[in-house]
Amino acid sequence: MHRCRRAAACAAFAKRLAGALGACGLLAALLAAPLQAAHAADAWPGEIRIGVQKGDGLVALRASGRLEKALAPHHVTVKWIEFVYGLPMVEGINSGDVDVGTVGSTPPIFAQAGGAPSLVYVAYAPKLQRSYAIVVPKDSTVRDVRGLLGKRIAVAKGSQGHLFVLKALQDAGLDAGAVQLAYLAYGEARAAFERGDVDAWAVPDPRYADAELGAGARALLEIGKLSVPQYGFYIATRRFAASYPAALRLLFEQVEAQARDSAAHPAATAALLADNTKVPLAVWQKAVPRVDWGARYPLDAAVVDAQQDSAELALRHKLIPRRVSIRDAVVDIR
Repeated sequence: MHRCRRAAACAAFAKRLAGALGACGLLAALLAAPLQAAHAADAWPGEIRIGVQKGDGLVALRASGRLEKALAPHHVTVKWIEFVYGLPMVEGINSGDVDVGTVGSTPPIFAQAGGAPSLVYVAYAPKLQRSYAIVVPKDSTVRDVRGLLGKRIAVAKGSQGHLFVLKALQDAGLDAGAVQLAYLAYGEARAAFERGDVDAWAVPDPRYADAELGAGARALLEIGKLSVPQYGFYIATRRFAASYPAALRLLFEQVEAQARDSAAHPAATAALLADNTKVPLAVWQKAVPRVDWGARYPLDAAVVDAQQDSAELALRHKLIPRRVSIRDAVVDIR
C-alpha cells in the first residue's frame, strides 16, 4: 500500500513537472539525455571512411594495418579515400562522403567561411616545425624572405602553403603585393620551379624532400620559424563526431602510437612508406625524421588562438568572405 501511495505521488509530481515544462516533450528529452549520451559514447559505426593525403600523418597508419586490427573487435571496417590536397577532402567531409581526415590550417577555414556547418575540428597534430618550407633554387641569390621582393612564388591556392607565404611576408614586414603569387598544383609547381618560371615554392614533405633531392631546392624558411605556430588538424562531420566519439578516440590513439613507432624506427618507416606510396625510398628517408605526426585532443586555447590568427590573416587578404569563429567549430570528443 505504501509503495502504491509513493508511486502515485511520484507520478503526480512528474505530471505537474511535465506540465510546468510544457507539453512539447521537453521532460522526456531531459530524462533521456544521459542515456543518449551514454549510447553515443558506446556506439560504433559499421565503417569509418578516412580521408588521407600522400604526406600526412595517416599514411604510415594506413600502411601498417594497425587501425584495422584495433577496430576489428568492434566490427568496424576502414575505408581509406586518398586526396591530392586538402580542399577536395573538406568537400568530401562536408558532403558526408568522408567521416574524418587530416588537413592543414587553411581548408577548414575556407570551408567554415563558405558555410559548412557539418564540418568540425576534433583533434590536432603537433606544431609544424620542419616538414613544410619555402624553397628556392640552390643557386638563388635570395637569402631571406625580404629577398623575395618582386619575385614569383608558387603556392597551391587554398593550401597551408598559401597562408604560410602570407604569414612569412607579414613577419618580414612585406605586403603581399610586393610579390607575385603563382597558383599552381604540385606537379605544375615542380615543373615551373625546375624551368625557373618561379623564384620560390611553398611545399610540404614528402614533396619538399623530393624537391631537395631531385630539383636542388634550398630551404629559405621552414614553417616552424613563423611568429605564430602552425598546426595540422583532424576534421570530421559533426554527425560522426557526435555519434561515434569512441571510434575517433581509438583512431587518434592509433595515430599517436604509429607516430611514436615512426619516430623510433625512421628507416623501417621510410621503407614501409616507399612501398605503400611509390614515392622513392630516398625521399622518405629525408622526410620521415622531420614529419610532425600525431593526434591530440581536444583543441586547447593556444591551438584555437593560433588557428584563429590564420583565419584573420585569410580575411585580411580577402581569401574568405567573412570572419569565422574557430571555437564554434570545435568539438570535444572526450
